[in-house]
Amino acid sequence: MTLKKCFRLLSQMENPYKQPQKGCILCNISVDYKNIQLLSQFISPHTGRIYGRHITGLCGVKQKEVSKAIKKAHSMGFMSVTHKHPQFMKDPNICGLKHLD
Repeated sequence: MTLKKCFRLLSQMENPYKQPQKGCILCNISVDYKNIQLLSQFISPHTGRIYGRHITGLCGVKQKEVSKAIKKAHSMGFMSVTHKHPQFMKDPNICGLKHLD
């Protein structure tokens, strides 16, 4: 085998040290407004608000899909809409964790 062939083979090999591409937990799942069990995991039970990306850990595309599906499920009547008094709009602190507001 010549030196040129060796370099060509090495350049075609995949990098063994390359980190696997990270994806969010919903990247392989289709989001549907009729799947209430999935959508209810991204809504606060105390306030009825949709959790943000920093809490859910979703990528931007899937976060937008989830929020659109939740709004569509609200408008179609698949999910109840929660309106609470502004005094109770903050989620309670669980385990003493502080979220950035």
